[in-house]
Order: sequence, then structure tokens, then C-alpha cells
Amino acid sequence: MEKVYFMFIVLLSVEGVFGAEADPLKTIELAEGDSVKLETCVTKIQKDDEMEWKFGSLVIATIKANNALLYDTDDAIFKDKLQLDDQTGDLTIRNTRTKHSGLYEVKIVNITHTIHKRFSVTVLDAIPKKVSVTEGKSAILKHDISDIEIYDVIMWMFEDGETSIAQINKKTSKNPSYDRDGLNLDPTGYLTITNTKSTDAGLYKLKVTGQNKAVKYRKFRVTVSEPGLSTGVIVAICVGVAALFLLGVGIWRYSQRQRSPY
Repeated sequence: MEKVYFMFIVLLSVEGVFGAEADPLKTIELAEGDSVKLETCVTKIQKDDEMEWKFGSLVIATIKANNALLYDTDDAIFKDKLQLDDQTGDLTIRNTRTKHSGLYEVKIVNITHTIHKRFSVTVLDAIPKKVSVTEGKSAILKHDISDIEIYDVIMWMFEDGETSIAQINKKTSKNPSYDRDGLNLDPTGYLTITNTKSTDAGLYKLKVTGQNKAVKYRKFRVTVSEPGLSTGVIVAICVGVAALFLLGVGIWRYSQRQRSPY
């Protein structure tokens, strides 16, 4: 009986050591043209580790004996878009398209255990929301993300940069941080650009990250026009000038008829 109990304990121990570590499915939502990094959370891939990335049922990246290789599908949807970190096994997809939406899986096997992670990636065919403003006025970038929670990280980026220009991270600070002047970020994630200049025009990207939830992205295209008369005022002036011209023509014709003897 003691031998049976001893073997049972050994089997439990072996299963704990040599078992598989599987994380819950992580969902990621981003807009077309953005890059996404699928992280293994491994500090360093060891020499004897074997790693395999799959897109659906297709193998797209492997690491064996510290040799990292990338593969593509038959229709080459990943051409020049994949980047594999040979130290951590993290997979980056650059300049994404809607055809890159789907299930990604990574499996890392070593002598003691197996790590298994899954990512559901959705690439939105999103056209940036257009925001127009006159130079010197304020522009407010309002998103439509309704489920932002208090400890979500809200990050705004400009043009193709990956560095934030404005960020809220309640875990590290109570106040927003800024990398340039003239910005105001409120707790809802709305970004206000004050006293706009021509250099403020461009593409703004919002990224909202939360625990156990999809990463969400939004884009805004801001145009800044030079100050001047509004369209309504210009139309009113044109109408007024036309009316004066017609009145002048009418008066001239009337005077000509009055002078004529016939």
C-alpha cells in the first residue's frame, strides 16, 4: 500500500513538472496598417527549447537549436511582415491587413514543461475618423470605446511613431503624462489638442490596453486649416456682391430707357 501511495505522489510530481502551461485565449483588436506583437512572456529561449508558431493550422515560425526560421502561406500573405525575436520567441506582424485576422498559437517545449499560448487577432478595416479644425482653435478626438475601466492603459500616438504623446496609466501615476505641449487627456481617453498649429495635422492613433480583454485601437485624421472667413460668410459676401451687381445693371438699364426719346 505504501508503494502504491509513493508511486501516486511521484506521478503527481512528474505531471506538475512536465505538464503543459496553457494561458487563456488573449484577444487583440487593431486597425489595418498597425503592427502587433504576440508575446510569449518568456525571458530567453534556451538552446534545447523548441518553439512553433501557427496561424490556424499553418506553421509560420519556428526556433530549434537557437535557429529561428520564418515561413509563409501559399498565397504569401505574410511576405516581409513577420519578425521573430530569437531571444524571447515574440512574433511581430508589421503593417497588418484584414487577412491577418485569425487564431495564432505558440508552443514552446523544453525538458521540463510545455508553454502554450493562443491569440485571437482581429484586424479592422478602419478608415480614420476625420477631424477638421481652424488654426488656433482646439480639436477634440472622441473615440467610441465604451468599456474603458479605471486601470486600463490609454495611450495616444502620432503618425507612424510607437512612442506615446499622451498616456494615462493609473497603476503608475494618477495624472496623465505628455511628450509634447498643447495636449489634454481626460479620464475617458478623449484627447484635446489646444491652440492647434499646422504641425498638429496628421494621423493620431489610440491604443487601449486592459487586463484579460482585447487591445483596442482607433485612428483619427486631423486637418488644420488657416484662419480666415468661414464658408457661410464667404457665400453671404458673394450673394451680396451679385445682388449689388444686378441692382447696378438694373439702374443702368433704367437710366438708359429714360434718356432714350423713343
